[in-house]
Amino acid sequence: MKHDDLAAVREFRAGLDEPREGALVRGRWELAGAAAPERARPRRIWMLATAGAAVAVAVVVGAAAAVQTPQQPPEQVTVSAGSTPTPSVVDLPVTHGTKAPMNPAVMGRPGGDHAQAVEALTRIAAKQTGGPLAIGSDQVLYVKSYSLTDGEGRYIHELWMDVQTGTALRIRRNDDGPRVFDRTMSQAEIDEDEARSAGTPPGLHNINGAYVAAFPSAQPEALAASWKTWAQQDYPGRAADPLIFKQLHEVFHYADPLLTAAQRSTFYLALTYLPSVKATTATIAGTQYDVVCVSGQAQGTQCALFDSATGRYAGDAGTGTDMVVKLGHFTFVDFAAQPRPVPGAPVVPQEKKGPSGSATTPKR
Repeated sequence: MKHDDLAAVREFRAGLDEPREGALVRGRWELAGAAAPERARPRRIWMLATAGAAVAVAVVVGAAAAVQTPQQPPEQVTVSAGSTPTPSVVDLPVTHGTKAPMNPAVMGRPGGDHAQAVEALTRIAAKQTGGPLAIGSDQVLYVKSYSLTDGEGRYIHELWMDVQTGTALRIRRNDDGPRVFDRTMSQAEIDEDEARSAGTPPGLHNINGAYVAAFPSAQPEALAASWKTWAQQDYPGRAADPLIFKQLHEVFHYADPLLTAAQRSTFYLALTYLPSVKATTATIAGTQYDVVCVSGQAQGTQCALFDSATGRYAGDAGTGTDMVVKLGHFTFVDFAAQPRPVPGAPVVPQEKKGPSGSATTPKR
């Protein structure tokens, strides 16, 4: 892949997935230190695969469709460059009463150490019950992350994923209130990403159906050791725990709802073998959450939220070194099964202007 293509992919990923500075979880997706060493780029579930997708991001000014209730399905129709209108879907609501009301009272507790993390994660692991989310043959996993702030700081990110291939079929995101990005992959892009998935071993860089099926249901220490091996191989000489915890963001979002209770228990117990993991608690709208965090040199403190009563993963937070969760710096996550999105139209490359303003042929 050429440099221009990589730049386009990174720009597209930033436009779709990274929250506005200060609006959500500061540094949650930033890697520690310098750029990664030169190697094949990893597959990411939370970005569309091709560089051509970068030219088709649509910006729609209007009310954010994602805040509609199930009784009021979104009427938004987004037209991207070279694409057909995206059909409306009935999605999970982000309304007052979804896990917590808008602008809830938040009381974060400072401090936390590794011993507290071991206690919290052991307790959480013991609470796991029930099987994975049922996904029908004609359905996909739907993941919605959302903040609980009104107005300019509001953030909603939605993704429709094929659970067998790990392909992101559609991504919709709104930030700063009415600004909306919406992109559905074309069939050619889906085929390309599925081929890439099939040619890449299942793992932290390729979370697909095979990865979920092979996820261990015992021996959490061995699972943690595999994470450390991955970090040492891909990022030699750098602190492993922050890199692992950052990468586990995808496991929490795109594998956790598909795991059995035994697999989830093993997953959470494996976190206790990361020596940098610490834990505290936070109360959001009267509900207590266990806050499990890892601090890194460059990306601040990354945290996962678990409902203390049920033990289920609830969302993410970014905090200072004091580990205090604050309004505007955490997101909740909801999961559901939804119909498979209809593929979008092929992307039509846009002409690029040369130094004199004349059109040039786009690079392939």
